[in-house]
Amino acid sequence: MQRTAIHTITFTARCESGLHIGGSQDELAIGGSDNPVIKNPETREPYIPGSSLKGKMRGELEKQLGRFGGEKKDRPCGCGSRKCPICRLFGAHMKPQNNLGPSRIIVRDGRLRKGGSIENKTENIINRQTGAAQHPRSNERVVEGAEFEMQIVLQVFDLDEQFSYTDHNDNSHQGDEALQAVVADGLELVQTTGLGGGTSRGSGAVSFDDFKLDGELWTHWSA
Repeated sequence: MQRTAIHTITFTARCESGLHIGGSQDELAIGGSDNPVIKNPETREPYIPGSSLKGKMRGELEKQLGRFGGEKKDRPCGCGSRKCPICRLFGAHMKPQNNLGPSRIIVRDGRLRKGGSIENKTENIINRQTGAAQHPRSNERVVEGAEFEMQIVLQVFDLDEQFSYTDHNDNSHQGDEALQAVVADGLELVQTTGLGGGTSRGSGAVSFDDFKLDGELWTHWSA
């Protein structure tokens, strides 16, 4: 097995609503939030962990391709099949003995570029009988409009030459182009469903733009 290419995909992630990706509660303050967002310990600026974006991409692709949960409903896909886009791109979960090689994708932490103010959103549980709010809980969110610099590294190996993938627009791709198409579909699904916690309650709407592949316009992005 030999690596044949390394691509760098850069883009901007913009918060279209408040974004909550949980951090540490080591620094508790009177009147502070119950659920702080993750922050750089030196600058105290929020950031988007690469693991959060990578995990959400994988989960959404698994749902889209009918591989959510794999053989066990609480685990990522680990089938290890040569035809599986999930296992090829992210690695076969809990199955180190496979013929796919290493994970193809590396997702870097997203650094803050613009904005970054923090708000506290209070959420309640509604008593179904009385309609009264109870058990209020405060969640930190990065304010709408914040922008982050994102980077994904995509590795291509010689055994990817025969890999084929049909994207969400029913376009067929082969080899290197097929891997890029899987990444693009994963990002588009995250843009549709949201990132971080509380997406069903209004948080986590994000948009992606300004895509470049190795410094040039990335034609696979169709949003």
